[in-house]
Amino acid sequence: MDGRFDDADDDGGEVIWLFDADAHTEPAVCTPSGLFERLDRVVGEHGLALVSVRGAVRGVRRRGQICTFELADPAATDATGERAPALVRVVVFPQRLRVIDAALARSGGALVDGVEVTVTGAVRFDPPFGGVRLVAADVDVDRVEATFALDRTRLLAKLAAEGLLSRQAALVVPGRPLRIGLITAAGSAGDTDVSTLLEESGIEWQLLRQPAPMAGPHAAGAVVAAIERLSGAGVDVIVIARGGGGRTELGCWDDRSVVRSIALAPVPVWTAIGHAADVTVADQVANRSCATPSAAAALLIERVRDFERHRRERVVFAEHRQRVALERARASRARVVAIVAVLAALVVVVLALR
Repeated sequence: MDGRFDDADDDGGEVIWLFDADAHTEPAVCTPSGLFERLDRVVGEHGLALVSVRGAVRGVRRRGQICTFELADPAATDATGERAPALVRVVVFPQRLRVIDAALARSGGALVDGVEVTVTGAVRFDPPFGGVRLVAADVDVDRVEATFALDRTRLLAKLAAEGLLSRQAALVVPGRPLRIGLITAAGSAGDTDVSTLLEESGIEWQLLRQPAPMAGPHAAGAVVAAIERLSGAGVDVIVIARGGGGRTELGCWDDRSVVRSIALAPVPVWTAIGHAADVTVADQVANRSCATPSAAAALLIERVRDFERHRRERVVFAEHRQRVALERARASRARVVAIVAVLAALVVVVLALR
């Protein structure tokens, strides 16, 4: 069927059917360069030649006079959270970078990881690398976020100079950590998540709770006091568990007294701040940073079960080695007895022949 059907209507006119169910348009073949040219045209036609995109800065890299970074959804979580962030590659070329740096310096801001910014620029394609990127014409840094980011940068530099960034990482978590110190707000979701998972595991835990507010003006002092009390209580691991919340509620975890207390604790401290889109200074100095309180509890359970499984395997291997040794000893004794018997028989034969 060629898709055309001629007939007469009531007025004697001709009806022509042009639809062909089997017809399809062949895609136009083009080179990779041609494809990017088409994409550029589509961008221009849909008003994307100049856009403003707001997000959190990640991975700032300065190579020569060019600056590149990634822009992530401000409220997005990473791969361990509920949804993955959308990322946009941004490039700032030398001429604009000089202007932007000067403007940020005058306003007291800075282009650093973690800060929220609004990037205004053009959507462009990067044929040599097969990607899309935003060529920045202007970068406006949120002043509050810029202050947070600069304070974090200074604090991290000071901790690094004092050798405290890696101190917790050098501590070894016991193979079977059963005595757990838990710092969390009483009755909070973090408290419930950790307690429920540990209880349902069937493992006999010793859970020492130290309630403390997880946000607010009294949070830092309470957390420091809780760490000090649990450090002297003979616990195997201290877990600081907090549910989700806004960025402005995370000030406690960038507080100098809190992060120093974590870094100087004599036992491993795990943070489970529950705000995967933000990495606090507390996360960076801790022995381990967990995405959520539930993730921290799951890791503890997994560690204990792995230890018990390996211990059972060691017992089985030891018993096997013992059995093998006994069998070898029996075989050796049997060989000795056989040799002695043969020698005795030879002596008897010799004596008989004389």
